[in-house]
Amino acid sequence: MDERRKNDRIDPHGAEIRVLNSIDREPLGIIGNLSPGGMMLITGQQLFTDGVLQLTLEIPPHLDCPPIAMGMKILWCTPANSPNEYWAGLETIDIDPANSEALKKLLSRLHLAH
Repeated sequence: MDERRKNDRIDPHGAEIRVLNSIDREPLGIIGNLSPGGMMLITGQQLFTDGVLQLTLEIPPHLDCPPIAMGMKILWCTPANSPNEYWAGLETIDIDPANSEALKKLLSRLHLAH
């Protein structure tokens, strides 16, 4: 795989951050890793390369961060080792300044937690 990441990835393991489809508020999956430039999403549905998603990260209260909305482009999606589970690489393509600041704050808190 071609390595193009510009940011260090943070593993939010145990943080209980829910990833929702912003359009219908349905849960989409959990975060495998996260950075300002994107995330790896672990999901129960196959996603298609070059698709665009509007996502909201719902942050648990103990992390003291508001929900974060962002537009993401699907770079790749592959079946995981578990049945009916997929790993998808998403690139951040749209995030407003307030959400960008909230994401930086969240990543800092997650980094300090590990």
